[in-house]
Amino acid sequence: MKNKLSRKKTPPTKQEIELANKLRTKRLENNLSLQDVAEKLGVSKVTISRYETLDITNIPSDKIEGMAKLYNTTPAYLMGWETKKEKENIDIKNIDTDFLMVPLYQSISAGYGASNVDFIEMIPVFGLKKNGTTYFAVKVKGDSMEPKIPNGSTIIIKKDIAIEVGEIGAFNLNDENFVKQKKLIKDKLILHSFNLAYEDKVVNEFDDFKEYGKVVKVMIDL
Repeated sequence: MKNKLSRKKTPPTKQEIELANKLRTKRLENNLSLQDVAEKLGVSKVTISRYETLDITNIPSDKIEGMAKLYNTTPAYLMGWETKKEKENIDIKNIDTDFLMVPLYQSISAGYGASNVDFIEMIPVFGLKKNGTTYFAVKVKGDSMEPKIPNGSTIIIKKDIAIEVGEIGAFNLNDENFVKQKKLIKDKLILHSFNLAYEDKVVNEFDDFKEYGKVVKVMIDL
């Protein structure tokens, strides 16, 4: 799967604009200067300013975590996933603040096949550990894996890992991309659909077949 990200700077998304506004607002609420934040995070004052003015939109996850701590809030609030501003009466130990920025691609078929792998943007995903593992996200187009993977959802795929029989993965079969369950029936490799309206796909000996990785997370209304 190739990353087709253009070097041309694209307009900021609504989420990026809201993040930049929150970063500035929370910094000022906590009476912190650009230099104060820069010194705490180990970056330049110019970098913090660029975060707040949308000159830099792909902010590293560790910097978002650092700013959340300085601003007495949570990464989830800054990213727009919760409305609570402060950490009042919150047991921080029970909050999962581990997240990674992963590349999101246009679509993968949960149906009859698709091959649109255009890069969209980097997105933050909670619950992924920073252990060197590579992930990517893909929007699902089609209902062949419903109800487990709804049409329009986004799946998170762990790359370059063996997909065991019975697990759900992202596959390329004869230049078409699919999300399916891997099955083995009478020594035949099968790409199985949960929606019985779709026939299973049999992987034959001379087919061009590749496993991209295992589905580890399904996100709705991303």
